[in-house]
Amino acid sequence: MDTFLKSSRSAAKTGFRNNLRVHVVLGSESCDLDSAVSSLAMAYFLSRTSSGRLGAPLVVPVLNIPRSQFYLRADVLLLFREAGIATETLVFRDDVDLARLYANRRLALTLVDHNILPSADSDLEGAVVEVIDHHQPERTASFSCPVNVEMVASCATLVTERILSRPLEILDKQLALLLYGAMVVDSVNLSRLVGKVTVKDSQIVHMLQTQFPDLPSSGALHSSLHKAKFNLSGLETNHILLRNMKTVARGDLRAAVSVVYMSLESFLLTKNLQQHLFDFCHSHGLDAVVAMTISFSDQSYRLVRQLVIYSPDPVLRQEISHALQNTQSPALCLSSVSSPYKDVLAYHQDNTLASRSKLLPVLAHFLSRWCRGNGEDEQLDQSADGLSHVYASSALHHRLGPEDNGTGPPPPPMNSLVDGSPLDGDFNQEALMEKFRRMEGVEEQQHGGNID
Repeated sequence: MDTFLKSSRSAAKTGFRNNLRVHVVLGSESCDLDSAVSSLAMAYFLSRTSSGRLGAPLVVPVLNIPRSQFYLRADVLLLFREAGIATETLVFRDDVDLARLYANRRLALTLVDHNILPSADSDLEGAVVEVIDHHQPERTASFSCPVNVEMVASCATLVTERILSRPLEILDKQLALLLYGAMVVDSVNLSRLVGKVTVKDSQIVHMLQTQFPDLPSSGALHSSLHKAKFNLSGLETNHILLRNMKTVARGDLRAAVSVVYMSLESFLLTKNLQQHLFDFCHSHGLDAVVAMTISFSDQSYRLVRQLVIYSPDPVLRQEISHALQNTQSPALCLSSVSSPYKDVLAYHQDNTLASRSKLLPVLAHFLSRWCRGNGEDEQLDQSADGLSHVYASSALHHRLGPEDNGTGPPPPPMNSLVDGSPLDGDFNQEALMEKFRRMEGVEEQQHGGNID
């Protein structure tokens, strides 16, 4: 993999001047461990399986944050260092001009660990050729864009399954350690108490342990990565919120949900927290921020989720609070917690299975209603169907059935949520090449066949 990463980085430094087509494997904007590992592993797999094919594009993994923010991902840095991945060989979002590549009909995108582009990247939608994810689906599969979404603990589980589906000797100890580490962290060391791990996660982890018996024990690896992930020493509030942030935008409104790895009590004790939240919203162009604190009780794996809600606009702040308290898709089961700041709302979340991925669609739905002028006048639909329009574009949503209410165990893994791709799990190379040919045809009509 080292040679592959160095080659990708070198090409990015030249602006891909020597590459007619570029196939970017893009992780989510949170750039957590699962996203970063899945991006590297999937890109390496696609590069190896398309190598030697006439006209095959250059495959490049892109970590979806600026290079300057990578130091905030302590657990990613630790695992990459243990696996021998040098930071200088990585390609970050500010190293590539995706908009220019797309405008020149040279870009294809595979999304990992998310299945829909954020609003800031919506102009790149036409470049998406494949999706591999483990979150609630919001995209319709097609022949030109196969979608593989399963409710497993880690996207790395699905990427590993894809790699193992081919007879090529791609999986070595370095790649196995990366994938293994991501799965161990996302499943909380395969703990069933947390309710995230599925049969498929356990099977894939066991397969890696069997094939590579000298991998570190899952307990030891999880412990070291967990400590790095929760180590916030030396970080200011802005960095803590930025460390694992996802945004949602509707109309002129933009809100963020940040995962904060500390207890609610510790977060509320932050000196001048309200001013820090105001400054964070101002500096990042946000109308509101929701911080989901994550901690573990009694030194066990029993998860504790709590929420902080802030907006400089008092009406918007209260309405977001009402939307999250009243939603049943799923019910968050929030109970108010005393806050030392009058403009900072705090809640304990009894439904610990409702992760950020469950909260984001609720927030998106609320912002849509607010932008249509109904935020103050209409009550948010409380039924499970009340959010169905958020996923109306996704045929896969209906296959999953109604979203769980968060009170029981997670749904079993879905093993057939792959539409528009061959049954053997191979990437649809013909569809990708056809997409590039169509792009090229348009380019020839517009520019006489020349591509900058």
